[in-house]
Amino acid sequence: MGEGIAKRDVYDDKAEMFRIVAENTSDTIVVVDNRGIVRYVSPSYESLTGGSVEEYLGKDAFEVVPPEEREHVRASLTLAVQTKTPVDVEYHVYHAHGYLIDVEARVKPVLDAEDNVQYVVAVARDVTKRKTAEQLLGKILENVNAAVWATDKDFTHYIYCSDTMEKLGGIPKEELWNNPIRAHDHIHPDDNEILMGEVKRKLDMGIPSRVDFRWNHYVGETRWGQMIVHPYRDKTGISERIDGIILDITDKKRAEMALEESEQRYKSLFENNLDGVFSIELKHFYFINANRSFEKIAGIKLHELTDRCFIGLIFDEDHGAVYETLLEVMQHGQPRDIECRLANMQQGERIVSITFVPIFLAGELNGIHGIIKDITKRKREERELIKSEERSKFLQQSLNRFSNDLANVMKVSELENRLLDEVRTVLQVPNASIEEVPKGQELEQTSANHILVKIGEKQHPVYLRVEMDKQLLKIEEEWLETAVHYVTILYDNLHRIEDLMKRLEVLVASNETPKWMLRLLFKLSEKERSSLSSDLHDSVLQDLIIWYRKLESLRSSTPFEIEIERELSEIEEGLLDAIHQIRITCNELRPPFLLKMGLVESLKSLFSYTRMFANYEIDFSAQELDCLLDEEQILGVYRIVQELLNNASKHSRATKITMALARIDDHLHFSYSDDGVGVDLSALEGSFQHMGIAGIEKRVLSLEGKVRFESAPERGFHVHIHFPKNQAER
Repeated sequence: MGEGIAKRDVYDDKAEMFRIVAENTSDTIVVVDNRGIVRYVSPSYESLTGGSVEEYLGKDAFEVVPPEEREHVRASLTLAVQTKTPVDVEYHVYHAHGYLIDVEARVKPVLDAEDNVQYVVAVARDVTKRKTAEQLLGKILENVNAAVWATDKDFTHYIYCSDTMEKLGGIPKEELWNNPIRAHDHIHPDDNEILMGEVKRKLDMGIPSRVDFRWNHYVGETRWGQMIVHPYRDKTGISERIDGIILDITDKKRAEMALEESEQRYKSLFENNLDGVFSIELKHFYFINANRSFEKIAGIKLHELTDRCFIGLIFDEDHGAVYETLLEVMQHGQPRDIECRLANMQQGERIVSITFVPIFLAGELNGIHGIIKDITKRKREERELIKSEERSKFLQQSLNRFSNDLANVMKVSELENRLLDEVRTVLQVPNASIEEVPKGQELEQTSANHILVKIGEKQHPVYLRVEMDKQLLKIEEEWLETAVHYVTILYDNLHRIEDLMKRLEVLVASNETPKWMLRLLFKLSEKERSSLSSDLHDSVLQDLIIWYRKLESLRSSTPFEIEIERELSEIEEGLLDAIHQIRITCNELRPPFLLKMGLVESLKSLFSYTRMFANYEIDFSAQELDCLLDEEQILGVYRIVQELLNNASKHSRATKITMALARIDDHLHFSYSDDGVGVDLSALEGSFQHMGIAGIEKRVLSLEGKVRFESAPERGFHVHIHFPKNQAER
């Protein structure tokens, strides 16, 4: 009896102890039955949710959970009941004030004596602050493109992994959670080899590691990450887990590579520049560095520049100007140029041009670059030009006079004499002459005190020989070169013209006109016709049209007396007749669209117009022959037809004209026949020229063609012309 009472007392003590613990713990304890009805809830429920314990007892345990999460939480309870093992779950709970709180709970089944689930105990705690901190951390990591993670020591599963890992690694967090090694699939193979080798060895030894690597899942660009890994050890020194952070350092890497590229370009530009380049500091103007070109220009070795002042290299008299220029660069922060002399007398006087350029770092003047060029040669040449200014002016005046005189030279002999006179007068040489020197003998004709300059060609090359008793100045050599150049331009042309004139004189004496000359004369004639047509059309015709329109406008807008109206009408008709006549003249001078329409169509148009005024019939037949004719032949045939129609209107008294164009073998054949009064060809002589027949004959001859005239009194007039194929066909 006493022993039973003792056991009951122990039981009561334990129950009291459990009650004290349950009612005083900060975690909330909820006991529910198999249906999910609350059978017990600890007092901390009120501090957790702001609700009443009495109101929650006997109700559905899930009614404080948002509807969209209830199935998830209920499934956790079901899982605990089915497996008879604890289950961890996170969810939200409504607070009495209307907002949600984050809850983390462990759901554990309570078994009876038969090993059946009698109750389920849920121990929940408020993790809102922790969740808020995690969200803040997530935003920070997202903003800085970083990911934080922790795995077990063997890297088999994540203990923690931030959501940003998916963005950086390209693999969903759910896939990574139990397989962290998957992250390596998206790391560049070369860099992954380092991570799996060197970094892993360090971690196995408990040594932290930091390594840069490249992602390979970004298409079309290279992105960089930096992994910082720390092994976490317990009190005994054994690794418990691996903590890491991955940073997106793409922008940093790109900036570093751009800076490195810029430095390499600057270094290459600095070291390989053909101009001397150097840098000096601001306090004492000591040298910082210089390139090889500076060494060559300044005549001082680069290793000798250490702790040496730049001003010390400058000629004493130029110190002040150089110093002032350096001060201006420092004060205004703008480049400045100066010319000065270097003090190294071993190389003789050395004149240089220096451009000082300020060097800024973080907006502050840090030093000065100098770009130095050797201008000694140029300066000496300038001095020579200044000393010879009067001489140069005289030579220029001579060239002007000489070039003007050459415009009036018409013969080779005159050109040669004018050149000799100018050379003797300007250069004051003992002797100058024009000589023909056979090819290959030029060297035999030269000597130390003679200049031999080619000016043209006759039977042999023609040279100007100049005997000198002193060395010519540079500007005198240039003058001679220019004068000879003027002569050379004219020499061969004058020689050809003289030869051409001699040939023409022979042809004229033999009463023979060359075909090329006839062609040239006809081309010139057509050019003049075209020019005259253009002038008439663009000036006289346009003026007449303007006056006609003004008169027409005046008549339509102003009432006049009958007599004045009649006179104005006559003037208007006269203007129309004049406009029409000028258009006809322009068309005859320059047939419109002749080349575009082709010969056959142009002739048909000409005949249509002629029929309106002629008292004879025109019969014309033709094949499509434009491909056989070049431009000159098309225009030539058209002009011949115009002349024949003109003769028919003035002289033939014909009633019918027949013309035909046909291809016969490799020639174009044109024929003309009329039934007019005819003419005695043998008796024409002088009048032959006035009928245009001679013009037709010469035009055909100029086009490499052949013409035959047939006529007799009262037997009409007949013409047969043969043209060869054009050059393109042949």
